[in-house]
Amino acid sequence: MNRGRAAANRSWWLSWLAIGLLATASCGKKGPPRPPEPRGPLPPREIEVRQLGDAMVVAFQIPEPRGEHPAQAPTRAELVRVEYGPGLEAPSDPDTFRRRGTVVRVFGANPLESGARATFDDSSWTQLSDGGVGWTLRYAIRVRDRRGRPSPLVVARDIVVVEIPDPPRGLTAEPTADGIRAVWSPPADEGGFRYNLYRAEDEGDYPGRPLNGQPLDTSEFLDTSVEIGKTYRYGVRTSVGEPPPFTESATSAEITVVAVDRFAPAAPDNLVAVQEGEAIRLFWDPGQERDLEGYRVYRRVGSSSWERVGPGVIPEPLYLDIEVEPGQRVTYRVTAVDRASPPNESPASSTVEVIVAEDRVGTDGERP
Repeated sequence: MNRGRAAANRSWWLSWLAIGLLATASCGKKGPPRPPEPRGPLPPREIEVRQLGDAMVVAFQIPEPRGEHPAQAPTRAELVRVEYGPGLEAPSDPDTFRRRGTVVRVFGANPLESGARATFDDSSWTQLSDGGVGWTLRYAIRVRDRRGRPSPLVVARDIVVVEIPDPPRGLTAEPTADGIRAVWSPPADEGGFRYNLYRAEDEGDYPGRPLNGQPLDTSEFLDTSVEIGKTYRYGVRTSVGEPPPFTESATSAEITVVAVDRFAPAAPDNLVAVQEGEAIRLFWDPGQERDLEGYRVYRRVGSSSWERVGPGVIPEPLYLDIEVEPGQRVTYRVTAVDRASPPNESPASSTVEVIVAEDRVGTDGERP
């Protein structure tokens, strides 16, 4: 009987073992371990650093939240710095911020404006020996969400601190026929300076790039990209070295100017009149102005007053006048107009006179 009970127990145990093995098989093959999904904010983007006088300005774009949960919204940004003394080569060590990075600036909001461009100004480097000149600074930025979880650190390009001259002086800007011309004076009597000119609309911030593609060797610049009627603010900086990163003086005293067009085109040249049948064909040299809209044609018959003929604006430098009669002494002149509102009209061209001949046609249909 004991032998029978033992056999029954063994059968029961084997049945449960089979069930366990089947359940294990149904769970699928166990794969390699996976790292946990990241939970902190996305990294900031488009990190740029520049020296403006005695300030290091680090700009970046605030990232979007990693997810839709309110706790994932970024609420804090931190500027971290490491520095290397003059003459030392800055190593490319990815662990350097963990070992010796210092948080030098912090700002926060609840939440930060995702996608916005933000900046840190750091002047604490001036406390380094020699006022920081010659030191290599390496900056990185991270953001944190409402739970304090950090994003990855994003590192900016290294910048070597240089001694910066004063900003330029006496900046002026005025509208011209071709745009707004800005003129300034060097920061001192010595020559050899180069410059970067910046433009903002109304009260907005200056963009990260100057209007000029490369630093200017001259102390003036013509801004041809303005839109008539808009208000612009200009500032100029003394440039040191080759960007990037930018190393510049502080911004000069600013100037605000409204882009207006009070400048008429030049008078058309070389007006010619030729009779074609019973009509008069006019043509002249095209104008070269950037904002040229077209032309106006004026006609005087005999000693009568001048009258404008044709459409309001003639787009091409030619016109066919069919409203003349044989025997008339007709005088013409032409002006150019631009796209301003109201348009500016040029002085009149030189005049040309035509006595309209009778358009005689022979019996064979040919003109004599």
